[in-house]
Amino acid sequence: MLLTPIDFTYEFTANNTILLKKKAGTDDKPRVEVVREMQQEVSGTVMDEQGLPLVGANIVEKGTTNGTQTDFDGNFTLSAGPNVTLVISYIGFRTQEVAVGGQSRIDVTLVENTSQLNEVIVTALGIQKTRSSLTYAAQDINAEELSRVKQSNPINSLSGKVAGVAITRSASGVGGSVKVTLRGNNSFGNNQPLYVVDGIPLSNPTASQPDSNFGSSRGDGGDVLSLINPDDIESLTVLKGASASALYGNAGLNGVILITTKKGKEGTFKVDFSSNLTVERAAYMLDLNDTAEDNADDFFESGLTNINSLSISGGTEKAQTYFSYSNSFASGILPENDLKQHTINLRETAKFFDDVLAVNAGVMASTQKITNRAVPGLYFNPLVGAYGFPADAGKLSDYADFEEYNPDRNIQSQRWFRGTSDIEQNPYWIMHRNPSTDTNKKLLASLNLSFKVTDWLSLQTRGTYDQSLMDFERKVYATTEATLSHANGRYILNKQDVKQLYGDIIANIDYNFTEAFSLNANIGASIRKSTTEVFNADSGTQGGLQFANVFAIQNFNANPQVTLTQSSLSRRVNSVFASATLGYDEKIFVDLTARNDWSSTLPPENNSFFYPSFGVTGILSEMFDLGNGISFAKVRASYAEVGNDFAPNQINPAREIVFGNGVSATDPVRPFPGTIPEPEKQRSFEVGTEWRFFNNRLGIDIGYYNTNTVNQYFPFPTSVAIIGAANAGLNSGEIVNSGVEATVFATPVQTDSFRWKTTLNFSANDNEVKSIYDGTIADGLIEPDFFTVSAKGVNTFGSYLVEGGSFGDIYAQVVKRDAQGRPVVDGDALIINDENPENVVDGLEKVGNANPDFTLGWNNSFSYGNFSLDFLIDGKFGGETVSMTEAVVEGLSNNTSRETTNGSVEVVDLAGNVSTMTAQQYYGLAGGRNGFTGEYVYSATNVRLAEVALGYSFDLEEDSFFSNISASLIGSNLFFFYKDAPHDPNISLSTGNALQGVDILGLPSTRSIGLNVKLTF
Repeated sequence: MLLTPIDFTYEFTANNTILLKKKAGTDDKPRVEVVREMQQEVSGTVMDEQGLPLVGANIVEKGTTNGTQTDFDGNFTLSAGPNVTLVISYIGFRTQEVAVGGQSRIDVTLVENTSQLNEVIVTALGIQKTRSSLTYAAQDINAEELSRVKQSNPINSLSGKVAGVAITRSASGVGGSVKVTLRGNNSFGNNQPLYVVDGIPLSNPTASQPDSNFGSSRGDGGDVLSLINPDDIESLTVLKGASASALYGNAGLNGVILITTKKGKEGTFKVDFSSNLTVERAAYMLDLNDTAEDNADDFFESGLTNINSLSISGGTEKAQTYFSYSNSFASGILPENDLKQHTINLRETAKFFDDVLAVNAGVMASTQKITNRAVPGLYFNPLVGAYGFPADAGKLSDYADFEEYNPDRNIQSQRWFRGTSDIEQNPYWIMHRNPSTDTNKKLLASLNLSFKVTDWLSLQTRGTYDQSLMDFERKVYATTEATLSHANGRYILNKQDVKQLYGDIIANIDYNFTEAFSLNANIGASIRKSTTEVFNADSGTQGGLQFANVFAIQNFNANPQVTLTQSSLSRRVNSVFASATLGYDEKIFVDLTARNDWSSTLPPENNSFFYPSFGVTGILSEMFDLGNGISFAKVRASYAEVGNDFAPNQINPAREIVFGNGVSATDPVRPFPGTIPEPEKQRSFEVGTEWRFFNNRLGIDIGYYNTNTVNQYFPFPTSVAIIGAANAGLNSGEIVNSGVEATVFATPVQTDSFRWKTTLNFSANDNEVKSIYDGTIADGLIEPDFFTVSAKGVNTFGSYLVEGGSFGDIYAQVVKRDAQGRPVVDGDALIINDENPENVVDGLEKVGNANPDFTLGWNNSFSYGNFSLDFLIDGKFGGETVSMTEAVVEGLSNNTSRETTNGSVEVVDLAGNVSTMTAQQYYGLAGGRNGFTGEYVYSATNVRLAEVALGYSFDLEEDSFFSNISASLIGSNLFFFYKDAPHDPNISLSTGNALQGVDILGLPSTRSIGLNVKLTF
């Protein structure tokens, strides 16, 4: 009746839709308009199979943005039409679709996606495969594991959580890089894995790493991994062996870490916000006496790290958006050391033309600025003065006023209680008057187009633009120690611009020949081109500045002693590749891959290298009736070969042009005359088995691998008279790694209100240098006895590769002892041991190896009601480490606690007479940077409480603005259950190959405690 005055009639249709009809005669044509489908309120719960509520599950009306999320009790309420379909999803569970059908209440039980037959995992080149079909070892970590206890570098969160992965943090403090080794060190060259983001190789240039005991003016140059927002990561998968990473070619020689980032999901837009605030204190450092410890405590500050992240995501069935912004602000434990970082990430996904075309586009931009990054080693290091400040000189804080007026020069000069030396200055002067600034920027833009040609064939093409800008500046003021600076000061400026262009095209085939036989194949080609532009300016210690403390290039003295260099390097790799997985009845899978690379850095005669892989998997639980107690079982085996090319300037390097003085007299290392360099090659074999029991409540994955890397390329000593140079490059050398990896996971307790999940990761690797020389005889070639990894220089620590030894072997100067183990003295001098000549290299004796015999990581997760508790215990067993920090401090002062307690050390002279020395006397003789470093060798075994998170999820009202609020008390590196060394053996002075297994005034590791808050609305 209400519609009568406006000449409309209406009726209800069978599907409860109101149709409006204009009366005949009121218009030329009758019209029918759909007003709307009658809405109703639908409520219900979303639970798991054990009846526990799933918090934050998504409930979306299919094909729309109308949706909601469950509250803490798993409840939801949504207004929807009576004939729509609801899509219910939750991470780690299988998505369900439920027709409303006029129901006002719908209760849903989601099934956990733990079936090995159906679980999908991202593999090489972003190809998705079922876990059951994998013929190699792969382990993944979800987003929650990475962000529960946030690290400024998300890769640090992998420690103890993945079998076969060794994580070593940099001793450079906030924003430091990370050393990652998968299945041991394989190469004399690079041993870092390839990082891949959303299927595309990531450019991860390293601006600088220390490689000598002195350190460097820059120290750790950082890496791009610290520029990634941890909250942008959806999952992380580690492909450990060559079989898993062969499709990436030479870039995947050392394994691959795949990072899958978040993207928008169908449904209503949601906002996630998290804030992480932690306080850090220097916790694991040299055992000093009370006075020296008070001075060190006064010098170190409390660090503070704040990481904030905001993301917005959502979309329709056809288009989805994900946007995030994060920032990090940190102040380190060193004075004047801080970090500022900003990252934005935008990702758009869409489907067009009835889902024939899928588009995935994204851009990530990040900027990071670090002031006064810690520099390990002997030079530019404030810890020399902070640790070695003698008790009779007053308090170290008395010299916080670090400068005084010099009327003769009309400048402020360094103030210190005694004359400076090459390694010791006022630590406050170093932080304020030798300041440094690292600025790193990253831009990563990508586009992925996928065309669905048929039900079984699709074409995909991808491209990325990846740019890294790394700038470094250090201003060294006048009156800094002369070994490090000219009288008027020193200015160092370094700029690097690294660009990588990547593109590929791939045909994806997914075809079932019959119900039993299936084929999943990929055929493609790729191109990767990288360019590096480097500018370096250093006024040096001899060239110097014209006017004191004016830090500009135009103030450089115009002489050959200053450094002004500019270089441009490029590399191009063209590739074709193919892979095929043949399946029979979901019981047997055969995996084949092949790839050929053509690299511009190799000579034309050897610039092409081919590498295949082969693997087979058998699903025992599908082949045989193993009983109800066994949920899943499989065995796997694979073999692969991978090649490796060279750095852009390694085969044909150019001689450096000296500023204002022609070319450098030092010729760079070139290939040995008459030889053609060949690519490094790796052969890898692995076998393994996976079992799950009791409806997936208990599982184990165990594997064995053997990797043989040959054709190593490194500089050989040569005759200058014959060759014209002291060194020349030659292919030779072989390194073998073999080991066992195992992961055991279980859910020991699971009730309606309480759940305990636990995972234990174990790995053991045996490394052997089979050879460094293949017996080649040629005029001018000098047969080498060793290859230097860390040169001793004028100090007494070194690391060398020797045939029959292992990567990471440690060499030191050792005290001679008698049969009772007493040190032998000659008057007031200790004597160098001469009883193990077979273990002596370059005047130093082998005293251990930096790598552990085996590692264990025990990860636990408890939930009870609204509470959760997670903790990780991380252990490394075996290996040795040297504390040159202790040696240097005892050589400079009497500040260690063992010197102060002044115990006695029994010694024997050359005639066999026994006497005693005080601890101060003995360690005063043994200490120093070039002393008896063998006295400072400790076991590297350590077991620590690596992570703890105690969380609570708040109950919210149904009409709350927020859909989820949770908070956690978090801690990292809280304490050691066992540690022998006077420092943390889990940190390293360098994330390269050098300086492993030694602490040389490295920044002490910290204990962190804080709060993490997450909001969703």
